[in-house]
Amino acid sequence: DDSRDGRYGNCVPVSELGVLTVHCPNGIYEEKIWHGALQAYVQWYNDKLANTIIEWDGTVTTTSISDPSTKYEGVVKHISYEKRFGFIRYGDRNTKDMFFHFTSLSQGVDVQEGDKVSFGIVHDSKKGKYAARDVKLLNGSYNNVDTVNMRVFSMNLPFAALLANGYKTIETRNGTMFTPYEEGTKMLLHVGRRIYPDGNRHLDVMRSGGLDDDEIEELKSLPEGFGKGMAVAIVEIGKTYETTLEERCDPDFQRSVGAFGADSGMRATEIKRVEYLKKGAKVTGSGGVFKAAVEKNLIPEGWLD
Repeated sequence: DDSRDGRYGNCVPVSELGVLTVHCPNGIYEEKIWHGALQAYVQWYNDKLANTIIEWDGTVTTTSISDPSTKYEGVVKHISYEKRFGFIRYGDRNTKDMFFHFTSLSQGVDVQEGDKVSFGIVHDSKKGKYAARDVKLLNGSYNNVDTVNMRVFSMNLPFAALLANGYKTIETRNGTMFTPYEEGTKMLLHVGRRIYPDGNRHLDVMRSGGLDDDEIEELKSLPEGFGKGMAVAIVEIGKTYETTLEERCDPDFQRSVGAFGADSGMRATEIKRVEYLKKGAKVTGSGGVFKAAVEKNLIPEGWLD
């Protein structure tokens, strides 16, 4: 077959059935491919080892992907928190992503998309499919006693500063970014590189609560040593819940968000408490909730207990 593995591959899945397969990416364009396969078949026939493939260059590969002692490395490509499963990208670009269920995670492991992991592979005879087992994190930061790996979410100014300074006590999103996380989850607040273009409507919202321009400017500003591209604060989130437009237009709700109801997302996440890090930490931003390692001594006292 001209397709060895991956989503449309035939050589690998057929070889797993105990059939000798030949990978010929350019087709059987000359006789020696056919004759070479016949010669290899004569030698292979005595043992009839499954997972045997005659490669395009005439070499013979025998692998046993179902050997649970074999370890692989890859990157978590996709996670469904609701259904508690995900997929790991590994091997080359033609290798099919490996399925894993949350029950296959090592005890205490909490993975996110983009995490580097090691894993074994087992064959589910009932479903006739392979799946990852004993999934473990490989990110080096987990083994460094001087750093802590934490979840991070990014916001742009001025709203990042409003949250870090304690004015903004509700963060709203239309997406489900915070939905998987329980009340009490701690995350770092990262400041993005842009200024959020809300047309300065947040000023009207803040003035409606009686704040003057000097007070507003102070709440919109980060302390010296903290800036864009940094993790600046640690946050404990509360409940995440859906809201109606009418609820979001409540004046108190608007001031808690720092935005008018029509400009806010439908899902609200409470900010239970927030505190600045001892020093800003350079972190590469990303969408959604991601992970980053920061020095433990930057975390304020009591937050890692």
